[in-house]
Amino acid sequence: MIQGLLDEIISHGDRGAVVPISRIGELKKDMIDLKNGEFHTDWLVRMANYITADGNKFIPSDLSFEPHSLISVAMPSPCVILLFHHRGKTIQCTVPTHYTNWYSKNDKALQYIKSYLAPLGFSAATVMTITQKLLAVHSGLGKYGRNNICYNDEFGSYMQIMTYVSDLPCDETAWFPLRRMEVCESCKACVASCPTGAIDPNRRLVNSDRCITYYDELPGDSFPAWMEESVHNSVVGCMKCQDCCPANAHNKDNIVMGATFSENETTELLNHKSSEPYSDSLAVKIEATGIPPEYVKPDVFPRNIAILLQNMPD
Repeated sequence: MIQGLLDEIISHGDRGAVVPISRIGELKKDMIDLKNGEFHTDWLVRMANYITADGNKFIPSDLSFEPHSLISVAMPSPCVILLFHHRGKTIQCTVPTHYTNWYSKNDKALQYIKSYLAPLGFSAATVMTITQKLLAVHSGLGKYGRNNICYNDEFGSYMQIMTYVSDLPCDETAWFPLRRMEVCESCKACVASCPTGAIDPNRRLVNSDRCITYYDELPGDSFPAWMEESVHNSVVGCMKCQDCCPANAHNKDNIVMGATFSENETTELLNHKSSEPYSDSLAVKIEATGIPPEYVKPDVFPRNIAILLQNMPD
């Protein structure tokens, strides 16, 4: 049955792995080890404390079935280009691969998984709080890059990782140690390309306190004083360490055009006050980008777009 499910996942253009539910304990241990490691950061400590809390079982409390397995799914995901008309010019802004249409892709995968399992008498549900990259690497779906991003052999880092819990029986399956891609041993391209020095070749983890992505996602009116405006390169997040990676050589042209913002829409966005909601028409346009709501909040999206339009060439 498990192989049949994996074949079904492949038929939809995705890649999957299934492991026993008992592996949750090892995922929690991984987070504790990272938190207690030499190179932890405040962000990692907060995340680890949340994930390893006694009350956090990773699994939804309202399941209608007894969970027996975890299903990890890697879905190919392109970069998206948003167009902004601003002061008579058209400016392209990048949305990195894993930000767009997360919820719709998750729902699509959940539906085809449930459709396959239902005739067999089983079901599945989405798991939101599990450590997605750790599970994907342990299950064999990917390996880490030096930049702490998960890479799949086929998709590179141009993918989104989803996790589901199921009552599908699962005995022991392959469980790999946490590991980096072989190419990372002789390559430091991401170290050289990171504009804020967040990737240290002597560290196991990226320094999130220096990472553009961390601050791009963090609500607020401004960025840290030490962060130069020129380092910003994406609507949210950063693509510098992925664009240069040789593991993405076969995927870096995986780019699609997304929503276009008119001069009036761009002006409204830039003049928007973080204490107010978006106008109805602008909210519809922003929703069309496919970026999850948590990253298009009024105190995140306008701030990020403003600094991009200020610094990006035509």
